[in-house]
Parts: sequence; structure tokens; C-alpha cells
Amino acid sequence: MSQVDEVLPGGIGDDNNSGDSGDVEQLALVADRGCNLPVVSSSAEPDSAMEKITTASVTTEAEAEVETSLLSGEETGLNATTGEATESVAVALAKRAHDGYEPCDPLIILNLFQSLSATTNSLELQMKINLHLKERTKSPYVFLVPILPTSEEGLIQVINDNVLDKEIRFSINSTHLKNASQHNGYPFVIDDLNKDFSEVIEMVVGNKYNTLIYDIKSPRVSKLQTQISTSSTSSSTASFDGGSTAAQHSNSANGSSKSNLQQQIALFVCIAGDNELRSRYQFYIEDTFRYVLGHLLTAFDLYEEKRVRYQCQNLLQVARRLLGKIGDLGQLLRGVMTEAKELAAAERCSLFLLDKQTGELVSKVFDGNEASKEIRIASGKGIAGYVAQTGNLLNIRNAYQHPLFYKGVDESTGFKTRNILCFPICDEQGVIGVAQLCNKLNGFHFDKCDEEVATAFSVYCGISIMHALVHKQVQKAEARYKLSQELLLYHMKVPDTEIQHVLEAVNAHEADQFAMDLPRFDFCPREVKNYALSVQLSIKMFYDLNFVTTFQIPEDKLARFILLVQKGYRDTPYHNWWHAFSVAHFAYSLMVNLKLIENGVITKMQGFSFLIAAFCHDLDHRGTSNTYQTQSSSPLARLYSSEGSVNERHHLSQAICILNDSSSKILDSLSTEEFKECIDFLRDLILATDLANHFRIMPHLKRLRPENLGEGSNQRLLLSLMITCCDLSDQVKSWKTVQHVAHLVYAEFFAEGDLEKQMGLRPNAMMDRKKACIPVLQIEFLTMVVRPTFEILAQIFPETQHFLETIDCNRQQWVDIKENGICSRTSDCCENCYDTCN
Repeated sequence: MSQVDEVLPGGIGDDNNSGDSGDVEQLALVADRGCNLPVVSSSAEPDSAMEKITTASVTTEAEAEVETSLLSGEETGLNATTGEATESVAVALAKRAHDGYEPCDPLIILNLFQSLSATTNSLELQMKINLHLKERTKSPYVFLVPILPTSEEGLIQVINDNVLDKEIRFSINSTHLKNASQHNGYPFVIDDLNKDFSEVIEMVVGNKYNTLIYDIKSPRVSKLQTQISTSSTSSSTASFDGGSTAAQHSNSANGSSKSNLQQQIALFVCIAGDNELRSRYQFYIEDTFRYVLGHLLTAFDLYEEKRVRYQCQNLLQVARRLLGKIGDLGQLLRGVMTEAKELAAAERCSLFLLDKQTGELVSKVFDGNEASKEIRIASGKGIAGYVAQTGNLLNIRNAYQHPLFYKGVDESTGFKTRNILCFPICDEQGVIGVAQLCNKLNGFHFDKCDEEVATAFSVYCGISIMHALVHKQVQKAEARYKLSQELLLYHMKVPDTEIQHVLEAVNAHEADQFAMDLPRFDFCPREVKNYALSVQLSIKMFYDLNFVTTFQIPEDKLARFILLVQKGYRDTPYHNWWHAFSVAHFAYSLMVNLKLIENGVITKMQGFSFLIAAFCHDLDHRGTSNTYQTQSSSPLARLYSSEGSVNERHHLSQAICILNDSSSKILDSLSTEEFKECIDFLRDLILATDLANHFRIMPHLKRLRPENLGEGSNQRLLLSLMITCCDLSDQVKSWKTVQHVAHLVYAEFFAEGDLEKQMGLRPNAMMDRKKACIPVLQIEFLTMVVRPTFEILAQIFPETQHFLETIDCNRQQWVDIKENGICSRTSDCCENCYDTCN
């Protein structure tokens, strides 16, 4: 059953209502108010030449002249003045009344125009125009086929006053429209106009009625306008009757010689009627569209604008749903296919991802379900392979007639593939996949609108799939990182027997020989030299500061924490456990001797974090600087270089890893807020040990005074200052310690310089064993870095003034070495100069 059979109540209509002839001047007035006349097809041949009329009155002699004027394209005043338009309309109506045409009452046209002007809904407008023409022509059906200039499509939405459940779109390209405009009286077959049009008419109308098709031209801008030559303004009336089609042509009713405007087909009017009455129908159509065409075309443009806006909103919602699934690639791919089927109204969908190693398309998901076995397609093979190779969308209307289509799949599955829309999915580097839609639902094939949707949708798919793949790589990296951390902790694992031995030694007071001197500033941690004793003294620091009781730290967890930290340091010349032990001791000494917690200078939580940071601040140090890590593009640099302080961020990461280990969770008793506060302090303190950060905040540190420590961020600045002093504390020890530490530091520096030379880089002078003069470098270091830092500390805490005296004394030792000429800037001299200064 055709669409017409469904919507028509019966056979050919028998309405006999006709408009009375009315005031011609009123109708002419309407024409005068800005209505460009549409070009409507005419199939009548011109009669013999008539004598020119000399008055506006209707006379027998004038009628033939009017007919000649009408049929030669000079009648209705597209470019005429107001007076000319009024006269031509009057003459036209008079002539057609004489020919037996039923002139339209101007009130009917006015009422129609008034009813149309009340709405911009294209469906309502079509219903009203269809019913008007149906009544005038006594046709069983009338429908309009607007040509959408943006997508080169014809559109059928309404038959008579019945809105179709699903609008029909079909392609009409520029060649077809050009053929429709340039027949010049030769026989014309509608299939030449557009095969889709022929199929659509047959589907909508069937073979029951003879269909007359009129094209309506109008000046209208579109991308087709530059493609269609409109120097000839011919128009056509096509007759469609059960597959036999013919057309006759004449010059259009509006001659192009009087206008510079380019005309193009704006819509087709389809009417069921008799070929012999086609001229009469043309008259009725011309009378109607003379006044309503502009409003109707505006309504169609508005409809398309709303459709595009709705499409964009729909795509945004789809994008939101897809981006919510990037955590699971399989779920995302199923979502992509589901959304693609719904957007394009397709029966099936398959999705392929490009394997960049093999160049093959791989599909593990078909029609929204996991495939039992993955499918692989070579690049360039088949429809999907061609799209992947070229990156071009393919819209195949008849799959079995396309050379790339493989029928074997249909034969094996029993599925009938009618048409295919296959489009690439791309990221910024190229094609990453292909989506293939099969069988358009509720339509002949995938249309231009579907192509636009697919193109836009593919962008969102590409973004979502790219993020999903990256997310998957991140998940794998996180899993590898977690595994490596587990392996690290496993190899760092402290046996229970070792824990027991440490606790027994603590209880036996084996470290008492150092206990009395431990709080003293002049105590030298490097002289302990026994790992077991250093662990016991570290535990004692937590007890002396009352942290064990305050934060309810189990003895075994504290012992395990210290041992894990000790094992976390590598055996480098300087940045090893003994450096960490020395820094932690100085932090402990500051808190004990300056009574920082008792006097309220810092809180217990800050003091607790301060001591932990001192122990952990150089965890897993590799003996190289941040500069080397960045220049060598090491794994640490790839992880942390964007944030700066590469080494320090790694130390922080290792510290948190140990603190999160269930066997060494010394922060277990803290509330969520306390834990967050502790970690925040820990982060700030460890990052503060980067001298680059220290130099950056020096202007703020210099403004610190005892009276303003409680203001704003000054407390955090004070902690940053103190952790830097702890890191430099070897320089305020005895000359023997200073000399020994310098030897360790430059051993690391020279090793790094050697690595940089192997990379083809020029190392810094202080890291080049052939250029560095240690006394000179140490004098500069003490003068520019160490003393200014301890000056600020002494400014806040006068009790630390003696550190400046020690620094000056040690600096003088280096000056003496330099002035006595012992250092000749050779590596041998620099390595031996320590022994000559005692």
C-alpha cells in the first residue's frame, strides 16, 4: 500500500467549492507588497501572435495578447514596477477567466496568506497549502517536495493534511537539477531527474494515480547555485503514470532577460491529475505560490536550523555519555555502536579498531555484544578496509552492486545487507578505527543527514576512544608501578627477628653511651657508625619528643618504619642513611634545645611531621641532581619533571609508600583530617629541601622575626627554613666532619660529571673533576648558601648564634688551604687536601 492509500479517505475528491471572482486590484495590491513571483512550469504551447492591447480593460482583442505575454515569460512582474505588476495581474486574471480558468477570489488568497503568516511551522504551512491546492484542483492528493540547498536533498513530510510518521529524504544532486532546468521542450524522463525521486514517488503514490510534478524556481543562495547554470530559466511539468514518464517544456513564466537574479529549483509540487489539465493546474499553482513561496522557504530554512540545533544537542548528550565510559574500553565500544545505531536509525553496527603494528582492522565487539572470536580485516580490503586506508566516508545505497562488498557473510549468516554507511574514526594523528552501519530503518538508504551525523559523531568517538586507550595505558602503568612498589617493599622487607632484636636492644639501653649527648648541637651522628645503634637512637628521638605516646605509635611499627627508611636509602657516597640520620638528629636537636613545641612555636603535629620529613627527605636518592635527571630524561624526570623538583617528589612518593605499608603505619591513629594535615606538612617540608625552592623563598624568610611567626604562612616558612638548616647541618659541625662530608659530596658530584661527559654534555665546573677546586667551591658555598641561611635562623632564635661562629671558622680553614697554595686545581690535589689541613 502506498503512503497515499494510507492517508486518503477515498478516491478522487468531489469538492466543488470554488472561489468567486473578486476585486483584481486587491490581489494586485498584495503582489505589490514585496512578493517576487515564483517561476512555475508551463506545458502549453504559445498560440499565434496576438495584437497588442492598448487598455487595461478586458476585451476580446486583448486576450490573445495577454496569452502571448504570459507564455513568453513577460507576464507577472518579477522585475516590474508597482503599476506594471498591478496591470499584469489584472490582465492575467482577465485572460484566464476567458480561457475557462476559475480565477481565485482575492479574499481567498488573502485569507490563505493570513493563515500562513500566523505560523512558521513548515508542517502546518504544507498542510494548508496542500489543502488549498487540493480544493482548487479537485485532486485526491497534493504534496510538496522542498529541495534542501544545504544537503542537496528532497524532503517529503506531508501529504494533503496528513503528516507522515517518518519524513522521507532522498538525494538530488546538482546534475539532476541542472537537467530539470534545461530540457527546452525535448522529451524528459523523470528517472533522468533523479532515480531516487522516481522511487520515492512510486512508494508514496503507487500506480493508482497519474502524478503531475511542477518545479518552482526562486532566487535562492545555496552551494548548488555556483554549480548550476541558470542562464536558461526553463521549467518543467513532469507526468508520472505507473512508470511511464514524459515531460513537455516551455520558457518559464518569468524571463531572465529582465533580471540579474539567478533562479534555481526551490521545490516540486506533486498533484494527482489529468495531463490535459496541466495548464490549469499551473495557473492555480502560480496563483498560490506568487504570495506564499517566500514565507514557505523561510519556514523550511527554520526547520532545518532547528533540526541541526537538535542534532548538535543530541550529539553533545551522546558525547557526555561516551566520555563517562572511558574507564572501560569494551563498554565504551559497545556504547559507541549503540549510539551510532540510534543516531542514524540503522539495523546493525560493527566497529573496528586499527592495529597500528599490523595495519589490520580488529573487531572484538559486534552489534553491541562481545564477539567469541576477534575479526581481523587487512587494510584496504573490503569496505571497512577501504575507509580505513583512505579516511573517506562511504555511503553505499545498494550493497550488492558495490565492488567492495563481500556477499559471503550474508550468505553464511542469512542476513540481508541492503545499504551501508561506513565512516572513519580519527584522532589527531589519523585513522584509529572504522564504524560500519548496515540497513537504514524507515527509509531507502542513509541520506545526507546521516552522513553529517556520522561525521560529527566520529569526532566524539575518536576523542572518547583515544582517552579510553590512554586511560588503559595509565591503568597498566599504575599496575606496573604498584607491582614494582610491592617488589621494592618485599626486598626492603624487615624480618620480625630483626624487629625483635632492635626492640630488645632499646629496652637494654645499649645506646645509653650516646643518650646523654644526643640532644646536643655539637653531637656528630656520623661518629656512631653502627647501623643498629643509629636505629635505636632514631627510635629514642620519637620517645624523647613524646610522639610515641601522643600519636599512639606501636613500638613494632615504629621500629619497622625506621628500618624500612634505612633500607630505602641507596649506598651512595653522600645521600645515604647517614645523611638522613644526621638531618633527623639536627631536627630533633632544634625541637629539644629551642623548646619549639613547649613554647608554642610549632604544634606537635608539625613537630611530628618535621621529624618524619627529616628522616625521609632523601629516600632512594640516586646520587645525581635534578638537572641530570632532566637532561637524561630518566624515568623519574618523565614522572615528575612537569612539576619540578624531580628528586624531592620521588623522595616524597617513597615516604608515603612506606607510611602506607600496613606493617609500618605510624600514622594509623590519626583522624582523616589529622592525616591530611600531616601529609601536607610532609610534602611541603620535603620539597623545601630543594635549594632552588629555598632560594625562591629567601626574601620571605628574611622578613621572619620572633614576633611575627604566628602570622599567616610564617609558620610554614619557619619549618621550611629549619628543614634546610637541617639539610646543611654538616657544615656547622667540627672541621673534621666538614672535611669528610666535602669529600663525600664531591665524590658524588664528580661521578655525575663523568656521566654527563658520557652523554656528550659539558658538566658544571663544580662537577668536573678536572676543573673543580674544592676549597674555592666550599668557600663560595659557605658564603652564599650556608651562612645566609643560618643568619636568618639566628635572627629568629639567638640561641643558635654560635652556628655562625662555627661556619666562619670552617670557612677560614678553606681559605687557609686556598691561600697556602696547596690546591693547584688538579683532581689529585683536591682529593688530598683534606689530609694536609689538620
